[in-house]
Amino acid sequence: MTGIYAFNEVIDQIASLTRDRLQLFEQLQIIVPVQTPDGPRYQALDIRRITLLCELTDDFEVNEDALVIITSLLDQLHGANARLERILNAVNAEPSETKRRLAEIIANG
Repeated sequence: MTGIYAFNEVIDQIASLTRDRLQLFEQLQIIVPVQTPDGPRYQALDIRRITLLCELTDDFEVNEDALVIITSLLDQLHGANARLERILNAVNAEPSETKRRLAEIIANG
């Protein structure tokens, strides 16, 4: 899946998704489509997230409050991973001696 999708295209992509369910996810602000002149559009990442939300509610009977908490935690984890990747890239750009010293500091924590 690539590109962007309209509301009905998203519903067609995910078997257990209904109009009401997608609207609920939007009301809970756990899915936030991009607003375009042609209406709301969803990215491939949104489709994966919606699929996960449907699985959580169908398979594990996760309620709305828990969905909000779970998505918040997933967003925080994603943000932390992105920051960690930027730090690792910055460290890798440093000279060998600097990398060695940082490795020692991290190992001795």
